[in-house]
Amino acid sequence: MRRFPIGLTLSAAVAFLILLGLGAWQVQRLAWKTDLLARVEALKAAPPRALAEVLALPRDTAYRRVSVACAPPRSPTHDAFRYALRDGQVGWRLVSVCRLVDGPFDSILLDRGLVTSLNGAMAPVATLVAPPVSAIGILREPGGRPLLGPAETVSVSGARVFRVLDRAAVRSVAADSGLSRPAPYILAAESEAPAPAGVVPAALPQDIPNNHLVYALTWFALAAVLLCVYLALLLRRLKGP
Repeated sequence: MRRFPIGLTLSAAVAFLILLGLGAWQVQRLAWKTDLLARVEALKAAPPRALAEVLALPRDTAYRRVSVACAPPRSPTHDAFRYALRDGQVGWRLVSVCRLVDGPFDSILLDRGLVTSLNGAMAPVATLVAPPVSAIGILREPGGRPLLGPAETVSVSGARVFRVLDRAAVRSVAADSGLSRPAPYILAAESEAPAPAGVVPAALPQDIPNNHLVYALTWFALAAVLLCVYLALLLRRLKGP
C-alpha cells in the first residue's frame, strides 16, 4: 500500500468545507428572502402608518408602508440621483431630502422615482424639482458599500450621482441640506402630494427572484461530488497499480 495522501486530503477537506459553507449561507439567504417576499406581499393590502410611529419600533422596520409630511427646507435643497435599471434600460432615480419636525431624526432620504426625461441617458443632469411636501412610500434599508469602486461617481453637470445609496451617502446627502441626523432608512415613494412633474414612482423592484434553494442544492451537490471523487482517488492511491 502507498503512503496516505495528506496533501490531497487537506485540499479536499478545505474545498469540501467551503462548499458546505456556501450551501449553508444560501439556506440562510433563502429564509431571509422568503421573509422579504412575505413582507412585500403583505404590503399590497397594508395601510400606511405614520413614519414616526414605525421608526419607534424596536425592529423589523424595513419594508413597511409609511406616510410622511415634509417641512419646508431651511436652505436650498440639493437633489441627488441614483443609477437604476428599468425594463432593461438605464434610468436615474431622483433622491431628495425630506425634513422632519418631530422625532429623533431631522430628515429622511426620499427616493422619489425615475426621472422620465433621463431614461436611457448615460449620465444625469441637474433637474429643478420642487421639494417634497408629503409622501406615502416603502421604507428601505440603505444598500451596502460596493466591493469595487466608490458609491458616488462624478457627474459633469455637477449633480451628485450614486451607484449605491449606502449609510454614508444618506448622511452626506442630508448634510448638503444642512441636516445632521438623518433616519437610517430610505423612503421609496409610491405617491406624493403634490406629485412632482416628470418623476414616476417605482417603490419596489419589478421582480424579486428567489433562487436560493437551487443555489444551496447546487453547492451541496458539488460538495457530494467532491467527496466521491476524493474517495475514489484515495482508494486508487492506497491500492496502488
